[in-house]
Amino acid sequence: MPARITPSASFLTDPTVSDPVLGFAETSHRARNAAELDATMADYMRRFEMDAFVLCRATDSQKQPSAAKICGGSNKLWRAHYDENDLATSDGILGYGQNTAAPTTWMTFRAEQTIQGAPTQIYDEAKAFGLRDGFYLPIHQGDGSMLAVSMMAKQKLPESRATLAALHMLAIYYHIAAERLGLVTPPAPTSPAKPTLTKRQLECLKWVRAGESSWEIGQILNLSEHTVNEHLQAARRRLGVRTTTQAVLEAAARGLIKL
Repeated sequence: MPARITPSASFLTDPTVSDPVLGFAETSHRARNAAELDATMADYMRRFEMDAFVLCRATDSQKQPSAAKICGGSNKLWRAHYDENDLATSDGILGYGQNTAAPTTWMTFRAEQTIQGAPTQIYDEAKAFGLRDGFYLPIHQGDGSMLAVSMMAKQKLPESRATLAALHMLAIYYHIAAERLGLVTPPAPTSPAKPTLTKRQLECLKWVRAGESSWEIGQILNLSEHTVNEHLQAARRRLGVRTTTQAVLEAAARGLIKL
């Protein structure tokens, strides 16, 4: 029987010995405020030779770019330049995150933009402030808005999967810690959208409620029986029911018609 290997005490009590991601998950949980969280994040960012990072609200619930800072230790000169020149409106990486939850790097995104013929001058401007590459993780919210964790580096980031995976997890844990501290305002709960029915669909349902057949409704509304059935089918689909009787009851329950 092989000898049983017992982890050392230091390994059990200090995850940073084996994994900086586990270490950050542990130490960030001890942060009592934004300043302590950012100090912890800055320490771990230095291990990856990155000295600027930010958690921001990238877009609002209407998909409009914002990049409003929530917390972080960003390059102050670059941040001032970014805000003063309203670069959020031309920062393509904000739009990138609208259709994906996958992270990307500045270099990767810039190469894709170049192939597509899109402008990339924002990266030239960042380079003038000593920022040559970055890591970007979109975080989607329930109200349709999007947060993002952005990490910035003075040199090109390593392309190894291990490094990028570690940055990905650090970004996730940074966001989780910010939420725990109440730095991220949770999206307001939204009620399900009230289905809307067309005038014709409502008229057809009202006559069904009155006991008329599709042929009779067609005669009343000067429509073919086939068209009446199409209106009723569309109404059932919009109300999420299977039968016309259910559609009448559901429309009445929602205040769209009267029983």
